[in-house]
Amino acid sequence: MLIVLATKNQHKIKEIKEILGADIHYQTLSDYLNIDIKEAGRTLMENSLAKATFTFKVSGKPSLADDSGLFVEALDGEPGIHSSRYGIDDEHRITKLLKNLGTKKNRKALFKAVFVYYYALNKYEVFEGECAGEIAYEPCGTEGFGYDPIFMPGKYKKTFAQLGQKVKNRISHRTKALTKFKKYLQRDF
Repeated sequence: MLIVLATKNQHKIKEIKEILGADIHYQTLSDYLNIDIKEAGRTLMENSLAKATFTFKVSGKPSLADDSGLFVEALDGEPGIHSSRYGIDDEHRITKLLKNLGTKKNRKALFKAVFVYYYALNKYEVFEGECAGEIAYEPCGTEGFGYDPIFMPGKYKKTFAQLGQKVKNRISHRTKALTKFKKYLQRDF
C-alpha cells in the first residue's frame, strides 16, 4: 500500500512512519512538488482536508494529511489552530506561550490532531486524537519537536521531550488518531 504524506516536516514524517509501521510504502508531497501548503482554514479539519485534497490532486495517489494544535485553557485555546505559526521557530513559539501564560495556576492544555485520508476523488475519512495534559513552567528535555519540551501529558510529571519518542508514540494525540486510521486500513483484511 502506498500513501503520500502531505507534509515536509521531517519530524512529523518520522513520527507517522514509526506509529503506522513498515507495512505501508510512503512518499511525501516533496516527491512531487517543493511547496508549503498554506493553512488558511478556521479549524484543524479544514486545514487537514485542504492539504490532503491538494496532495491527492498533485500525486493522484491516496494522501494522508494532518493538522495539529495545542489548546491552552487559560489562554482561551491559544495557540490552537495557529500553533505552527505562533512564532518563527519552536524556541520562539515556546517562549511566547510561556510568557503569555505567565504564572497562571491553570496550566491545562490539550493537544489535538485531525488526520484526513483522501483516497479517491471527493472521498475521504477523518481520524481525530487528543492528549490532555499541562504546560510546564519552563522547557525540559531534548527529544521531540514543537511544544514537546513544555507539554506534560496526563498523569506524567515529565514533558514529551523528557519522556522520549517511544513513550510519546504510545500516548500522543497523533498516536490516537493514527491508531484509528490503522484500524480503518485493516478493516478489509
